[in-house]
Amino acid sequence: MSRYLEEAAELLRKAAKTNETDNEDYPGLLVEGRERIAQKFATLAAIDKGLLPVEISQDVIESVINDRA
Repeated sequence: MSRYLEEAAELLRKAAKTNETDNEDYPGLLVEGRERIAQKFATLAAIDKGLLPVEISQDVIESVINDRA
């Protein structure tokens, strides 16, 4: 994993820890935070494997469609 991806992962770990602490009394917010962070880790994993993350893929597809119109 590149240095940039490692740094991003470390920041996500910090965000996860903060989410657990700040939202321990708010189950809904706790779950939302976990889901959001999990999605970001999945994005990093895709990038690390050389894949285009879903969010970026959607943007590329929309751009191609709009260019044809």
